[in-house]
Amino acid sequence: MKPTALFLLALVVGAASPGRAQAQASSPERPFGTLREQATLQQDWLKKRLDQFLPALMRKHGIDLWVVPMREYNEDPVFSAITAPQTFAARRRTIYVFFDKCAASGAAAAASCVERIALGGTSQGGLYTAYRGEGSTSNTQKAELWGMDQWRLFARLVKERNPKAIAVNARNAADSMAISVGSPVPIP
Repeated sequence: MKPTALFLLALVVGAASPGRAQAQASSPERPFGTLREQATLQQDWLKKRLDQFLPALMRKHGIDLWVVPMREYNEDPVFSAITAPQTFAARRRTIYVFFDKCAASGAAAAASCVERIALGGTSQGGLYTAYRGEGSTSNTQKAELWGMDQWRLFARLVKERNPKAIAVNARNAADSMAISVGSPVPIP
């Protein structure tokens, strides 16, 4: 066997061995693992927060629909607690909507009860249902939802779900105005 082929074989076998990965994760240089390993752990924590804690909190406080609107680089303080670790910032206007579809029936709070919706932005690793615009981009992917289309869809979703109690995160008067005046929500 040629020396180059032997070296490549040793490299592949060495990289694939579980002992090497375990030693690397617990090495003194990386006591918390690589950034990728940390992100995987953080994503698991996010899923647990959204599945276990959010339904109970919404039910405890009598909230049927929770709305978290934000603008790019002006994220709500809960942004990092409800988004994937790889998400740096909100996109243009991002609206996260959480709807407890079991509240009206009185069923026990569970992960399957809370519908998680992203109007703008992404599915955060598959944890949200992300809505896209009607148009398409140059590569036939659906365009990002923004502007009045975003607000129309928001109004339609609220009307379809018909919640009894709605909570809206608004950090200050300017955010409240942006929700009610600056970005009008048309009620069909």
